[in-house]
Amino acid sequence: MNMNDQDLGHKLKLKYGTAPNDPSANQLELIKRDIKALVAKGITPTENDWAEIVKRHCPSAGSYGYSGADTSDLITLLQLATKN
Repeated sequence: MNMNDQDLGHKLKLKYGTAPNDPSANQLELIKRDIKALVAKGITPTENDWAEIVKRHCPSAGSYGYSGADTSDLITLLQLATKN
């Protein structure tokens, strides 16, 4: 997993309250694939899109809370998800 993926995974964990080991490398690839598919259709992913996609691939989402949670905006998440 490269640094962008690690950063994205960490931000998703904090923002969506996933389990400590989520998203795994495989889950992260699936999340990125779904986000990129929306972008390829000309759709800018909304907060709801992100939440649904993360929950689909990380069923633990919403089950954990992290103090000092990062409130990264969607633009930052999108940039990280679509970087090669």
